[in-house]
Amino acid sequence: MSNKYFSNFPEIQYTLNSGKIITIKDFFRKSIIERESVNSYIEYAKYEILDGERPDAIASKLYGDSQLHWTFFLVNELENYYDWHMDTETFNNYIEEMFDGQTLTATEISDIITSDSKFLVGERITSSTGTVGNVLEVDGAGKRLTVSGLFSTGDVVTGSRSGKSFTVQSVVDHKDDVAYYENADGIKRNYGGSGWNQVSHYDDEWTKNESRRIIKVIKPERIKRVVSEFERVMS
Repeated sequence: MSNKYFSNFPEIQYTLNSGKIITIKDFFRKSIIERESVNSYIEYAKYEILDGERPDAIASKLYGDSQLHWTFFLVNELENYYDWHMDTETFNNYIEEMFDGQTLTATEISDIITSDSKFLVGERITSSTGTVGNVLEVDGAGKRLTVSGLFSTGDVVTGSRSGKSFTVQSVVDHKDDVAYYENADGIKRNYGGSGWNQVSHYDDEWTKNESRRIIKVIKPERIKRVVSEFERVMS
């Protein structure tokens, strides 16, 4: 049986623009394997990942061989470990890093952006109360700025380079800001209205992460044949 997923991929030579020749793995063979060889006879089962359960631990539990964790990536089309279900602590750390800062809402779109001026990503902003931060994201259509620093409703914030200024109408943590709006049919859009519910970045990411909890696994009684066929085609 194979011990390492990527070791089964054939190597090809690739010429860089500089003329240097390097050897790389032929990852394009992966889709061919899945489509024409492996999936034709694999029998799948569903597996629910427990919080914090690693691929190697599941492989050991199901197949008695922790090295067979690469089969989960093959049959679920996972590109790397970042696509694996995150445990609660990892998920919360990811949210804090990905959605850092606050979101400040203005009254009008023109407060954020006009035809000849707008707040700039990276510029320093100051408030009428002396708070200082930096612009992380600009959402003109949503009348919003995502910023570092701790601002409050009623603050007047001004950009150091753009010179634009507005009075903050509301403040939320970035993770709690709107990711999209969704109706009862599951249709999504970037603006609200009657019958459209707000979905936050946190809730959106939570749903995505939970969707990764259930994975396809090769039935234990079929694993030897699948691995053997994989190695045969990749050789």
